[in-house]
Amino acid sequence: MEFRAPTFLGIFQTLPAARFERASNPSDWSAAPQPLGDRVHLRAYVGCLIFARKTVKSVKTGAKAKWIVAVIAGFVVIGTLFGVYLWSRWPYRGREVLPALAEAFSSTIQVGSYQRFYFPHPGFVAHNVILRLHGSTNIPPLAAVDTLTATGSYVDFIVGPRHLHALDIQGLHVQIPTSGTSENGTQFLSGPSSPSAAIIDEITANQSVLEVNTGQGKPPLRFFIHTLTLKDVSASKPMSYKVAFTNPLPPGELTAQGRLGPLKRNDLGNTPLSGKSRLTGADLGVFRGIAGKLQGEASFHGSLSRVEIQGSTDVPDFRVGQGQPEYLATRFHAYVNGMQGSVSLQNVQATAGHTMIDVSGEIDRQQGWRFAFAVAGGRVQDLMGMFAHDGAPVTGAATLHAEAFVPPEHEHFLKALQISGAFALSGLHFTQAQTQQTINGFSQRASGTGPKKKEANAAAEAPIVASELKAQNVTLRNGVAQFTNLAFATPGADADGLGNFNLLNKRVDVTGTLRMNTDLSHATTGVKAILLKPVDPLFKKKDQGTVAPVHLSGTYDHPIVGLELPGDKNTRK
Repeated sequence: MEFRAPTFLGIFQTLPAARFERASNPSDWSAAPQPLGDRVHLRAYVGCLIFARKTVKSVKTGAKAKWIVAVIAGFVVIGTLFGVYLWSRWPYRGREVLPALAEAFSSTIQVGSYQRFYFPHPGFVAHNVILRLHGSTNIPPLAAVDTLTATGSYVDFIVGPRHLHALDIQGLHVQIPTSGTSENGTQFLSGPSSPSAAIIDEITANQSVLEVNTGQGKPPLRFFIHTLTLKDVSASKPMSYKVAFTNPLPPGELTAQGRLGPLKRNDLGNTPLSGKSRLTGADLGVFRGIAGKLQGEASFHGSLSRVEIQGSTDVPDFRVGQGQPEYLATRFHAYVNGMQGSVSLQNVQATAGHTMIDVSGEIDRQQGWRFAFAVAGGRVQDLMGMFAHDGAPVTGAATLHAEAFVPPEHEHFLKALQISGAFALSGLHFTQAQTQQTINGFSQRASGTGPKKKEANAAAEAPIVASELKAQNVTLRNGVAQFTNLAFATPGADADGLGNFNLLNKRVDVTGTLRMNTDLSHATTGVKAILLKPVDPLFKKKDQGTVAPVHLSGTYDHPIVGLELPGDKNTRK
């Protein structure tokens, strides 16, 4: 048997030379390769037929041998045509893949190195990839990638030529420009309006960094992404996501999973979003003036511009300043505008001890926090304990309502917090026995039922009384609460006045008017009673009992009460 096979490379003589010349800049991937048209495929097909015919004719033997050679030649022809088909539809050319990324993000793209691989699966690897938003070089790159690896399947060349099995991104670093600048916005998603037909089964970007520049000379917010997985990525249907990262403010660990998309490029705010999230170990101590570790869970759904969220948070050790740790829990219903960074608090129920606090308001990263809160039938000790180092000094019932504002930029929470409101405290009892006994004895004497002479243990034996404290107008600025229309009452006496209380150093300064049923000298005992006896007529008012100016000073824990007389060292200036 004689076999004269023509050279195998002869088949490619029927194909025109394809032009894949690189641009002068190796990192410039804007020039696309010349595609193979129908004429090229036809010439390849004809060439294969000529090769097969010449191969069969060259065999000078029986029909059986010719059939064997024909089968072999057929396989060669099929393999050659398949190779030409793969070559014409190869989706991993750098000049096709990388410009597509640049167009999608309205950026120019630079690549350090790029290479294709073929076995065991087809794909490509790109190193040192940099995307610059709108080609701008005066701002940091939009994104930088150490290694980008795309893996496909040979089967997909036939059934789904624009299908990737996996896209692995290593060393991703994304930098979002400052809000309000021309470099910021959604322009980096303003690619072609027609959706891409590409499908990616899974995208992973572990150990990545997302930086959001806040401007005003402050360091950017850094989100350290531990794991990020996107599945079923397509422009025409939702994708699933799963992410775990370190939240920068307050610092804590956050995980989330759910569905996103399909992306609405012409109206990104209407892109659907849903899922669940969990935050753990969030340190509230970064907001100077408060402290505690927060954890919470939430479920959400809606669109990027209006995400409805329902969830809960718990802070087992919440406190203000040097106050006692207090368990604080919340249940909330809110709407988030992810495009503007704003939150609308529809209904928040916070629980401190046995006291329920209703909160609603708005949070805007540009305008600050504005919210209203109210307490009906709460407990004083639940509200005051988190402020006091040694615990709440009084117990009783509390009712309050107020509006609050926190500026967007602040260093100390209590100094920045602004409040306007009113409160009413009733059934008050002091937790320190000596203080309560003093109030009991004063109430007994002010009522005219106390002993005329100083007796040992008289205050301790006096009936226990409850007091009331009200303020119709309270304002808080720079850590100092100002009171007007302040009223205090205990059986036998009441007082009203105005003043202030410093939440930072706990100092109090209040002046007012005291009214008692009995004479001023009867409100005390011993030498003080003797010295006040001559001035009783000066403070006696017809049908009103005694009316005298008083002054409350000292600290939150150790108040000092006295008459405000001319020349008194405690007289307010």
